[in-house]
Amino acid sequence: MTAIEEDKRKHLEFIQGVINRHNSNSFTIKGWTITISAALYALAGTIKEPSIVLISIAPIVIFWGLDAFYLSNERCFVDLYNAVANGSFVLPKKETYKKYFDKTLFDNETGEISNFNMNFKKFEIWKNNSWVAVLKLKTILGFYLSLVVISLIIASLLYVFTVSETKIIEVDANLKSSQIELKVKTEPPIIINNFYSNENSVDTVSKE
Repeated sequence: MTAIEEDKRKHLEFIQGVINRHNSNSFTIKGWTITISAALYALAGTIKEPSIVLISIAPIVIFWGLDAFYLSNERCFVDLYNAVANGSFVLPKKETYKKYFDKTLFDNETGEISNFNMNFKKFEIWKNNSWVAVLKLKTILGFYLSLVVISLIIASLLYVFTVSETKIIEVDANLKSSQIELKVKTEPPIIINNFYSNENSVDTVSKE
């Protein structure tokens, strides 16, 4: 293997390593999105508070944008990998795209890439791999929008069940004085030899 071929092989290994890391980050983000959403769903169901389910939409949207960022970079590195593997890339047809290619890193005449060049931003503009473009991909859009819809459905159902379980009880508490009977004993009993003394009681104390 010549020195040029060895440099090319190492160059491809570097790019592949970056692609793997971006792919792993994207997978981890999706996992965290599902985990956090499920935890908020469970909490909302436990304390019967539908508004907590709506809070889950915030992390879903945040992770949606972060996932699109990593996927955007990954797609650019894939294009860079293909360009290095093929020895060159096909030059963009539109002149407006050509101006974004740095002549010190890319040969605009042959499409060749210099050794160990890791500049991927040019492919982001040229290949339409921008963050906004990746946000609207069917796979990404379908995954995160479905979670948003699920959150709205769960919040609605939980609200309906919570309202149906809440019962308002009306109590008629009008109290009339004529319906109240009070018995008051004005004179307390007198205890003599452990007996209550009254008109019918017998005095057990003997007199000499």
